[in-house]
Formats: sequence, C-alpha cells, structure tokens
Amino acid sequence: MPSKELGAELRRSVDRLPQVVGSVRPNTSRPRRLALSLTAALVGLLVFAPGAFADFWKPESGGSPNADKISDLYVYVFIVGVIVFIGVEGALLWCIVKYRKRKNAVADQIHGNTNLEIGWTVGAALILVVLATITFVMLPGIRNPPNSSAAGLNLNSVQYAVGPGSGKQPPNGRSLNIAVNGQQYVWRFTYPDGDTNALNNVFAYEQMVVPTNTTVTLNIRAQDVAHSWWIPKLGGKFDAVPGYTNHTWFKISKPGIYTGQCAELCGRNHANMIAAVRAVTPAQYRLWYVLQRKQIQASSAAVAKLRPGIGTPKSQADPTLAPVPGNGSPHAAAPAAAAPAVAAIDAKALFVNGKGQATACGSCHVLAAAGTKGVVGPNLNKFIAKDDTVAAIKDMIVHPNAEIAKGYAAGIMPAAYATTLTSAEIDALAAYIFKNTR
Repeated sequence: MPSKELGAELRRSVDRLPQVVGSVRPNTSRPRRLALSLTAALVGLLVFAPGAFADFWKPESGGSPNADKISDLYVYVFIVGVIVFIGVEGALLWCIVKYRKRKNAVADQIHGNTNLEIGWTVGAALILVVLATITFVMLPGIRNPPNSSAAGLNLNSVQYAVGPGSGKQPPNGRSLNIAVNGQQYVWRFTYPDGDTNALNNVFAYEQMVVPTNTTVTLNIRAQDVAHSWWIPKLGGKFDAVPGYTNHTWFKISKPGIYTGQCAELCGRNHANMIAAVRAVTPAQYRLWYVLQRKQIQASSAAVAKLRPGIGTPKSQADPTLAPVPGNGSPHAAAPAAAAPAVAAIDAKALFVNGKGQATACGSCHVLAAAGTKGVVGPNLNKFIAKDDTVAAIKDMIVHPNAEIAKGYAAGIMPAAYATTLTSAEIDALAAYIFKNTR
C-alpha cells in the first residue's frame, strides 16, 4: 500500500476512536449559576428597596422647599449629563466597531469636516444654554424664602421683628430669625425676643427647635475658627466664618427631626460637632419656648446666688460651718441663726409665674381670677367641670396626658410637675384652681 494511502487510513482510524478523558471540558455551570444568582439578588435589592437608595444618587431632600428645588435642579442637570454621555460614548463605540482593524485595510486620510465641527460646537453651546436657563429659573426658589403658612407661628408680634443685616426675608418681611453660632465643637442657637440685648435671649445647644409651616431664617456666624452649617434635608451648606455672617432659610411642613453636622474640618473633635433641627407644632413650640426661658432664668438665678461664695472660705460662705470652741479655735463662734419659718405658699404667684423649671400655668392657660390669657392650653374656666374635685385637678397636674381637651394634642403640657414642685405646692395649686373655677 502506498505511503499516502496508509497515512489517510491511519487518520481515519484515529478519528473513529473514542475521545480520551483529558479532552473533556471542565464543568463551568456551577460558577455560572452562582454569578447569575448574585446578580439577580443585587437587582432585587435595588428594585424592592427604593427607600434605602432614595437619595443615593442625588442630594437629600424632603424637609424644606429649597432642599427640594436643589434636588430637582440636580436631577435636571443629571439627565442632560446622561444624554451627553450616551451620545459621546455611543459615537465612540460606533467608531470602534465600524473602523476596527482589518487585514490589508487602508486608513482614510481625513483633513477636516466643516459640518461636523460646526455641529459639535453649536451642540455644546446649546447644552450650556439649557443648563443655564434651568438654573436661573429655579434659583429664586432656592435663594428667596416664602411667607409662612396660615398654620404656622403667628409672627406679627414685636418679638419676631427682623432687624437689618438678617439677609433675605419673605415678601411680608416676617420670619423666625435665629442666630446660629459655630463654636469648637458645638452649635449655639439664639432666639429673638424683640429687644437689642442678646444676653437675655432664649438659647439652645446642638438641637434647634422650630415651629412647622413657619419660615425660619438663619444668621450663621463662627466664634473661633471656620465651620460649615449643613442639615442636608433642609438645604445646602453655608460656611460659618469669624467676622462674617452668612444667611439661609428653611420651612418645614411636618414635625420631625432633621440631623446634620459641621461640614468643614474645624479641629480634632470635628466629628463630634453634630446638629439637629426638631420641628414641632406652633403650640408645642410656644410651650417649649416658655419652658426653656424658665429653665435659663432659674439657672441664672442659681448661679447668681452661688457667685458671692466662690473663692471664699467655707466658714465665711456658710456661718454654720464656723469653728467652735474646743476644736483648736481661739475664738468662740456666734451661734447659728435659727431656721426661718416656712413661708406660706402663694398659689396665685405660683400659677402666674411658675417655679424654677416648672412652667407657669398662666403662660399657657386662661384663668380669669389670675388674669392670665395663655392660648397654648385650654381655658381652665371652661375646661374644669363643676363636679371636678381638688384631687381630680391635682391628678390633671401630675398626669397631664391622662385626659386631653378636645382640639389639643397630647404631650404639649410637660409631665414634670411632680418632680419640680413639692407635694404641698401641687396641693396649693390644685386648691387655687378649684376655688377659682366654681
């Protein structure tokens, strides 16, 4: 048999042999199924958990109209950017595929295309015009504060008169103007009271309390180094710089707590410089303001009482601690004065002015005999029934949320009277209300 025929026959015989084990492909179905499962799980998380990714790709919003408009503007710019990205990347991929390397191909020699150059120049200019137009149309809604709503805090009082240097104000010129002062490493919020003496104003630290449906304007300053005020859901960042005042605003429509922090490195404890804005109803805000003022006044009075004794020997600050004969003292001490008699409780003064951290009842309630005209809580001349006993009134004071007057919300009246007033004071207060509501 010729050699060529022998070789062909040999190849045919080999081709008819079964494949050897080593030629079998490895099983890749398991890794592929795992990859597909992980991809499906990731897609499911993105689809069924939209709340977790609501602000993943755009600024946080939902707290104030200016923050919502900032978020909307970002979305419009993002959409234009996506269109440009798809157009540019699509053209790039088309060129890569159409003009990919081919065997024996000769490249075209291009020396310019006037129509194409005009097209991408005009297109880029039109994109800038569109972005600028959208921005300038939406910018007034971001910068200019609106009027407070009818359901907001009544700002017609002299207390809320806004002075010069307070930045942009609503069209009616009325807002709750709060001074924000950045200090290492805490935020201080000072509330207006209608006078020019800022030392007697109500203030708070870390958490700002504001009424809902009310336009709040902020004067932002710094006391030591540069800080940055930022509550993401209430608008953009504003620098707090020593010697300079920045201004911003927000208007919250529903109660809630909105958190943020200093957004500029201000020292080693920068991460601890947090801030929060708590929005409450106007009635709750008025009650909080009164209680906060009472607490500050009580603290100031306590400090003033202690101040004369600071730095003096205990024997001089408190005569009862003076040395007595037989304890190494060469002089006899005068006997300690007898304890004064306990003064009778002035229930009317307690009702009108309160005591320490206890809110004055008259600041929130109407009671004809006391001459009070509070509007935060119900009119006691109408709310207290004729068959209510002194014990029942006392229970209302100690447990204010047990019975809620129609038209009022729970939680407005503080439940701390049992700890801030003595039992005798609560009894006197209940008896006074009982006597003057018959």
